[in-house]
Amino acid sequence: MAVFITGGNGHIGSWIAYLFARENRDVIIYDLSKKVPKYLEDYKDKIHFIEGDVLDFARLVNVIKEYHQDIEGIIHTVAIMGEFVPLNPYYNIHLNVMGLLNILEVARIFGIKKVLFTSTGAVYGKKKGKAIEEDCLDPQDLYAASKASAEFIGRQYAEVFHIDFRVGRLYFVYGPGRLPSTFFTLYKITFGVLEGIQGLQSSKGSEQIIDFTYVLDAAQGIYLLFEKKKPDSKIYNFSSGESHTIKDVVVLCRKYTHFPVKISLGKGILMNRVEGLNITKAQKELGYQPEYQIEEGVKLYSDWIESQK
Repeated sequence: MAVFITGGNGHIGSWIAYLFARENRDVIIYDLSKKVPKYLEDYKDKIHFIEGDVLDFARLVNVIKEYHQDIEGIIHTVAIMGEFVPLNPYYNIHLNVMGLLNILEVARIFGIKKVLFTSTGAVYGKKKGKAIEEDCLDPQDLYAASKASAEFIGRQYAEVFHIDFRVGRLYFVYGPGRLPSTFFTLYKITFGVLEGIQGLQSSKGSEQIIDFTYVLDAAQGIYLLFEKKKPDSKIYNFSSGESHTIKDVVVLCRKYTHFPVKISLGKGILMNRVEGLNITKAQKELGYQPEYQIEEGVKLYSDWIESQK
């Protein structure tokens, strides 16, 4: 049986695919991008690529119709992030919500019982300390609202159509597979010195406290949640479990960067976000344990970025 991963060539999706393939599991990647990350090349015999758009429902139906008997479940990772959403709000919100709806609908039609949705800690909104899964959702922007909306739709599909719908809430995922220059402002300001981006400056942001998650730790959480036969819950937080100010992370980035870069960063915050995620439930019930704390993660990210130049 295969795991069907939407956005499987993307930043998070590709590392999820990597973990499954490394465990000798068959993977079907459904993605618009044909660019295969280098870390997947050693597992090409376990990965089948299908080009497709999650918003192209007819295409998606035809693909699932052909492969559904071989699909154990679907992991849906496709989304537009953060401040990119308002740049084209109709399309981007449509993608973030309808993309999942299309996945849920093909799962319903073809009897695929398990769907795992990669959501975000942004659904908790702005608060001090760490959010737990039972906290009320309080999205503070369009991105967070679209992910929260998709979660609620998925939970109703689970209730009405008996789909095993699971949610992994990830938080500020960084690391190999995506350059800081392709992320939104907070990432560029935090990790841009690792890429040698010139002219880095922001009038605010240094005091923002964030629980940055190394990409392999995020992927590990999704892997564990998918593999768990009967999880005690349907929603889990996955992060590093430790929060840091952007200023402190920038200091680490300057320590490990391979490029001479200056940065000017003012006080205050950039985004209305909770300071961190409580991962106790995932640790106790799924055996989740993040392996990469921030300094090691920054060093590994820096070395990967340097290798791309």
